[in-house]
Amino acid sequence: MKTFILKKSQLNEYIENKKAENVLYDIVLDMGNNVKYLKEDMSISHANQAIIESYRVRGLLTPKVSELLEKYKITNENGVIL
Repeated sequence: MKTFILKKSQLNEYIENKKAENVLYDIVLDMGNNVKYLKEDMSISHANQAIIESYRVRGLLTPKVSELLEKYKITNENGVIL
């Protein structure tokens, strides 16, 4: 059996990455299920932007999540839907 020696900073970074991935997954899931906004005669991009803004207001849109959204070409560096 192998023994791994981790520093607290490495563990904290791993936890931060996992939380960011979970928030990204929730955002993408909400974008797929944005029927609520589409019933209000909004365009898809405006509906998706509203979802991003709701996560920003709740404080879940950390710099790491923003980086992942840019990486997967969902938003640009200003947080606007592409």
